[in-house]
Amino acid sequence: MSTRYALGRHSGITEELVAALDRFETGPFTERERIALRYADQMYADHHKVDDGLFAEVRSQFNDDEILELTWVIAEFIALGKVIHVLRLPYGES
Repeated sequence: MSTRYALGRHSGITEELVAALDRFETGPFTERERIALRYADQMYADHHKVDDGLFAEVRSQFNDDEILELTWVIAEFIALGKVIHVLRLPYGES
């Protein structure tokens, strides 16, 4: 794992867990984590398609404060990825 996961490692995130993100629906994640990842995936792909069904799933696992925080963090990471790409900044390399 590179330094980008240092905080995650301290929180118990393993390289195996990171490697499973591309198959989060069947990977070693809780239902709460799957819903958060599904929400993040849709926000990244097309936030206009976060429909009532998906939002109901989010509401089933997260309270209002958590939804605000989750949405904000997802949006920050999407924006950060765009900045890194546009400015061609090195990321995740040792």
